[in-house]
Amino acid sequence: MRTRVFILLALLLSGAVWLRAADVIPPPPTRYFNDYALTVKPETADALNRQLEDFEKQTGTQLLVAIFPKLQTETDLADYTHRMFAVWRPGQEGKNNGAVLFVFVQDHKMRIETGRGLEGALPDARCRQIIGDVIAPKFRAGDYDGGLQEGVAAMIAAVQGEDYKGTGRTAYQQQHPGGQRSTGGGIPAGFLVLIFLAIFLFVIFVNRRQSGPRGGMYSGGGFSPIFLPFGGGGGGGGSWSSGGGSSSSSSDDGGGFFSSGGGDSGGGGGASGDW
Repeated sequence: MRTRVFILLALLLSGAVWLRAADVIPPPPTRYFNDYALTVKPETADALNRQLEDFEKQTGTQLLVAIFPKLQTETDLADYTHRMFAVWRPGQEGKNNGAVLFVFVQDHKMRIETGRGLEGALPDARCRQIIGDVIAPKFRAGDYDGGLQEGVAAMIAAVQGEDYKGTGRTAYQQQHPGGQRSTGGGIPAGFLVLIFLAIFLFVIFVNRRQSGPRGGMYSGGGFSPIFLPFGGGGGGGGSWSSGGGSSSSSSDDGGGFFSSGGGDSGGGGGASGDW
């Protein structure tokens, strides 16, 4: 009886480890427009990144776009993007006036996640309208550049009446007046790599202890449940660090990078859709 209980507990533990490994949240991006799936032209990515950077300078509102090859989670879309939004925390400190358009190309799904400070300008109904009437028709026609250009324009148009004053500088420029650029959202890149490797090796160890020499996480066709931050999720291309287009800011004054940690950790709402 004790042996059976021990085996059951071990299976539950390994299942919890597998789910946690499969749900690794990517670190905050260093750009406003992030095409990890290499879906749009580099010039489109750069132009939209500059547009969103300028919009933050003018209004103080941070709008981000993140395009992934596919979903890498065991939970649903809304839960996954909500947790990602809570880690990235776009928007001004104390105002939570940020929003993120998430796109998962292979799953044909997308979602706009908004902070509480933008619920008036981007309520759930407006988000559904932008997704269903503006972006999705272009995506169905294979025009990802056009869909994202019009989607970003629609989000900007919806937010422009919001009562937040811009400073002429991004949040990153305000936090780093000396112009030092950040590429890790405040966390050293080496530390993130060590955390990832520790999780990776621990999952291999648990799987091998349970499955024997022929089992493990790579058995059954080579599928890995871990959210690999350097390979685009399998078959989708791209990388977490590329961000689409060039990796440097469009500004020449040492700023221009999206800086996480400004908004509150809780999101306000949003809407999902597909194409």
